[in-house]
Amino acid sequence: MSELFSVHLVLGDEALLVREAADAVVAAAFEGGAPGFNLAVYQAGEGASGALDVARTLPMMARRRVVHIKVMEKATVELLDDLIAYCDKPNPSTVLLLEGRKLPEAVGGRNRGLSLQNKIKKVGRVDRFRSRDQRPIPFAQAHARTLGCELDPGAARLLVELAGSDLARLRSEVDKAAAYVGGTGRIDGGAVEAVSSLVAEAVVWDLTDAIVSRDADRGLCAVYRMMEAAGTSDRVSYRLLALIGWQVRQLLVLQDSLYRRAETPDSWRRTPRRKREAAEALLRRRPLSAERMLGALARANRSFHFSRAGDRRVFEALVLELVAG
Repeated sequence: MSELFSVHLVLGDEALLVREAADAVVAAAFEGGAPGFNLAVYQAGEGASGALDVARTLPMMARRRVVHIKVMEKATVELLDDLIAYCDKPNPSTVLLLEGRKLPEAVGGRNRGLSLQNKIKKVGRVDRFRSRDQRPIPFAQAHARTLGCELDPGAARLLVELAGSDLARLRSEVDKAAAYVGGTGRIDGGAVEAVSSLVAEAVVWDLTDAIVSRDADRGLCAVYRMMEAAGTSDRVSYRLLALIGWQVRQLLVLQDSLYRRAETPDSWRRTPRRKREAAEALLRRRPLSAERMLGALARANRSFHFSRAGDRRVFEALVLELVAG
């Protein structure tokens, strides 16, 4: 985000890019620092009546304040009228950030959403991210490069076929493939197919559920299935460990979002609601220790170098530590 404006409008059905654009505005407003008391977040459909009162006040011991109104597609007529009026004289020390899939349609013969958008164009910036405008294959390849990997064109096409064109899910699948090849190097079609079979939904959820529910037997069965699917190719144990580590990090990310009362992380948005809510309930009841979980992964990694017990025993010990929390 190179330039800040008094009002930013970020719209679109491509949730990942909308969220990233909104996050970039907030980061730029606070110049990478902590927002403190100067970030106020509202839901347009849940009573944002006081948002503009806050927007008109001076920031607290800082250069700027950010007032972030989400879910603009649910904005009321009253809120739209207030926003249109606010744009006539926006507070220069406030960044008003409006985010949503779209603006409401015309009501009573007047298209307030369009009026608001035209007002914002005069005093601020409008960004729109539509899924139909995106190119998922180049996106997947570009994300792989940020991870230090090169995603083959054929592998990228296969990944889009398997995962779909939703960018959040696609990025998550590229993360898994990168973990499988060790974090650097080339991701080919074989790696994509291997990851697809290794972390098929049933196996992923068996292991994830086992960790959050502290079920050792179920966790061991899931890992044995992953090992059988992986075969005996070179460095397969390290690749499996990377994938298990990825799953553990996703649980810790979900737990952190619950602790901070933040939005559902991208990697969990396409998870069936019932499964996600069950995981959240278990994590609230008995939180995981990040230090213990990551320590178990580090010890398993060392054991592959020095232990003579065999990979199967190393994975068994790892699962027992993970389900202990």
